[in-house]
Amino acid sequence: MMKKSLLVLTAALSFGFAAAQDTAPAAPAQAPTLTDVPAGHWAKDAIDRLVERGIILGYPDGTFRGTQNLTRYEAAVIIARVLDQIRTGEVTVTETSVFTAEDLTALQNAIQELAADLTALGVRVSDLEENAVNRDDFSRLEARVEEIAGAGGDETAITGIQTQIDELTARADEYDTLRADIDDNASSIAALNDLTVLLNQDILNLQDRVSAAEAAQADFVTRTDFDNLSGRVTAVDNRVTGVAGRVTTLENAPKFSISGNIDAAYGRINLISGTQHFDVDRLTRQTFADGVFSSGVNCPTGAYAASGNAVSCTDTNNQTFTGGIGFGVKASNLVTANGTIVVNDAAINFYTNNSFAVGNDVSVNVDNASASGTISGQKFDVNYHNGNSKFKFNDYLFANDNDTEGAVTRRGAVINIEATQLPLAPKLTVVAGNARDNKGSSILEGNYYGVRASVNPGGIGTVGVSFAQMDGLTSAGRSAYGVDYDVKFGPVGITGAGVASVQASPATFVSSGGTFQNAVNSADYAFYTDVKADFGVVKAAANYRAIEAAYANGEASMSGNDSAYYTDYKTSQPYGADQVGFGGALSTNLGPVVLGAYGDSYVPYNNGDRNTSFGVSGGVKFGALSAVGFYNRATLTTGTSTRQLAIDANNFAYNLGTPYMDTATVPFAFSSTFGGVLKHDGAATNALIPGLSFTVADAYFYGLRRDNAGTVTVNDTLDGSANDLQVYGSYSGTFAGVKIEPFARYHLFKTTNDARVFDQNAAANATTTATTANIGTSTYNTVKYGVKLSTQPLTGVPLQPSFFANFANRLTTPGSQTQVITTSATELFGQAGITLNQFLVPNMKASLGYAYYQGFNVASTINASSASAASATYSAAADRIYSSPFSGGGSPFINTSGFGTANGKVDGVFGQLSWNGIAANYGVFRNTNLNDNTTSVAQGFKVNYTFKF
Repeated sequence: MMKKSLLVLTAALSFGFAAAQDTAPAAPAQAPTLTDVPAGHWAKDAIDRLVERGIILGYPDGTFRGTQNLTRYEAAVIIARVLDQIRTGEVTVTETSVFTAEDLTALQNAIQELAADLTALGVRVSDLEENAVNRDDFSRLEARVEEIAGAGGDETAITGIQTQIDELTARADEYDTLRADIDDNASSIAALNDLTVLLNQDILNLQDRVSAAEAAQADFVTRTDFDNLSGRVTAVDNRVTGVAGRVTTLENAPKFSISGNIDAAYGRINLISGTQHFDVDRLTRQTFADGVFSSGVNCPTGAYAASGNAVSCTDTNNQTFTGGIGFGVKASNLVTANGTIVVNDAAINFYTNNSFAVGNDVSVNVDNASASGTISGQKFDVNYHNGNSKFKFNDYLFANDNDTEGAVTRRGAVINIEATQLPLAPKLTVVAGNARDNKGSSILEGNYYGVRASVNPGGIGTVGVSFAQMDGLTSAGRSAYGVDYDVKFGPVGITGAGVASVQASPATFVSSGGTFQNAVNSADYAFYTDVKADFGVVKAAANYRAIEAAYANGEASMSGNDSAYYTDYKTSQPYGADQVGFGGALSTNLGPVVLGAYGDSYVPYNNGDRNTSFGVSGGVKFGALSAVGFYNRATLTTGTSTRQLAIDANNFAYNLGTPYMDTATVPFAFSSTFGGVLKHDGAATNALIPGLSFTVADAYFYGLRRDNAGTVTVNDTLDGSANDLQVYGSYSGTFAGVKIEPFARYHLFKTTNDARVFDQNAAANATTTATTANIGTSTYNTVKYGVKLSTQPLTGVPLQPSFFANFANRLTTPGSQTQVITTSATELFGQAGITLNQFLVPNMKASLGYAYYQGFNVASTINASSASAASATYSAAADRIYSSPFSGGGSPFINTSGFGTANGKVDGVFGQLSWNGIAANYGVFRNTNLNDNTTSVAQGFKVNYTFKF
């Protein structure tokens, strides 16, 4: 029984402790192999595990002897090995051990069984001890027997005594065996005592957990309830799965929504006294009433006014009465029946044309529409616009994506398709529509259409080919073919475009009889290519271009962007028309040191004098502060004679920092100058003083032609010169809740002896005499300064008012030799206003403003308005406020007709009341001609309402 108990205990200890380990201990260097454990025996896995863990090593001959009884010695060794592993930390007995309650109960029973065996053994030992005899007793007894036998004693008695001796000897042997067993089991008993201590806490914890489980049993559901609940959960899960499927179906279903607005406006601005019409736009610019009474174009004459669009003037016919309803429909997830076309998003917006005007028929028009999605997995998008369709094939063909002044009205559609299933996976752009040239110059008119295909060979960039066609209303129309490319090879990028444009229909190119060759010969060509490389510390660039004169306006390229009618010539053309030339630039970036150089040379497309310019610069940068010195030289070569130019009039841009080919920054490029520029950009993230911007630039122009005798001829002296000094700056900051934006400018242009000078190139085409229009300017200086003040709504003050006050003043004084310039020219401008941001009821605003403009000895005081001029009003970089001292507004070498004899002032009071989309505007404006003291007064009002849904 004891052996069985020891075996059970040992197995439980061995398996339990082995399973309780987090990490198995290192196995013995070589685990023995037991040769007599049959494969497939039910105990083989357990025996192998005990052998692997070093609990059982087997007999010296490599056998296990599974049918042999386990001795106490063997059991003691096995238990001692397990306890040694516990003491060395190879196994642990904790609350998280893997022993179960059943395991611990079995161990407890085994211990109790073994204890019972040991108790029984102790009783037997006690009994034996009570009846025990020692060796001395045996010795005396044997001596007595021999003595009796020697005396001839009774044989029978002697035999009986001998029998008793044998029995006692047997009992003594048994006693010795039991004593040996007790001694042998002493270590096992001690091990059991240690194990009992180790297991006691686990037994107590398990008992606590069992007690807690029994106490909580009342809260547990029965198996039947659990099965019922499980069935209900399964049913709910199936319903959720079904709902999810329905949700997915709904998500993929087509969706539609409607939005729109209702607009109504009525307004008029007209004279109520006097006869002089005048512009009021300048007075309301950059205020709450910006553009309310006018459109921002000049008044009262000019080509644009002749077309009926001069609505900024106080003409009695200037009235607006518009209104209508605009609404749109949006859709998504549209799929054709066969699934070929998938429209992810689509929209169409409608408007009614002047539907509130009495006597006018109500018409519904499509303003714009769009759609995007896939065709057989290929992405596409379509955009339609009723009057401003935007598209661009390349810089010299169909560049109609930036026609901000509306030179051309385009009604049409633009379709883009990523045709991945075609060879080379081209991106196709198709345009079609109808255009009307608002300038009457045949830029783009009649029906038009075109297609462009671009590919990306080898991932190096895009290469495109194009065809464009314009029918023409007053001309034969145009056909053009184009190519463009924008590719990159490592640090080297190549961009360019080429166009062949013919004033003819496409049939001309494919007809017989040599017409094709005639078309090729008569085509207008444009081509350029730029190569730029960025090697980190060094940048390099080069170009070649050949542009015919026909591209000077937008007709040859059919491009509204390139219209020469633009005030500031918004064009995508990188190089001007009528030139064949080349150029290059180089710059370095060596820490704070910046070096740059450029060179450029060109002749007219059909040959002529060569214009050559080059320049170098060098400087340093420290954060947003830069200082640079420069030298430029421009020449004009006729035959074998090279003449110095003050400026290259065809390319000169009066700026201080536009890089040549975006590479080399050389101030005053395309001129004959030298000097330096110091700048700080207060808007840059690395500004030394945030908000403070300033420029100090000094340029000395040499090679000017000086007027020797009142009339300028090409033979006049070439020793003229001029110094151009500009110092200007501005600041933007907020102090005590007031935003303060002061600015100041000083500009001195001083010629040799204050004499009139002109650019040699300006009179180069004159045979003997340059007219007054070609004459440059003499010495002058301009001082301009001002400030803008504004506040946010003062939320802690009743009605939450906000204020603004703006002021600007400009004084331009000529040199001593006046001739053309007679006296100083001045401009004074001021605005002030208040807005009550919470007036009477929530969301209602009431605003009141006043503006004043005054000009002396300027070209005009009645038509000084334009959007571009408005941006110069408070600019420290421009001389003018509204009337420029130079008609060109830029180079001082153009002419001085900006100085004039007009003297006058314009002022006005205007107000606005707005509430939830309703706005009512009213203003009274007065113009006074200070030359004859005549006055005209205009009244303007406009009421408009916008409701969005």
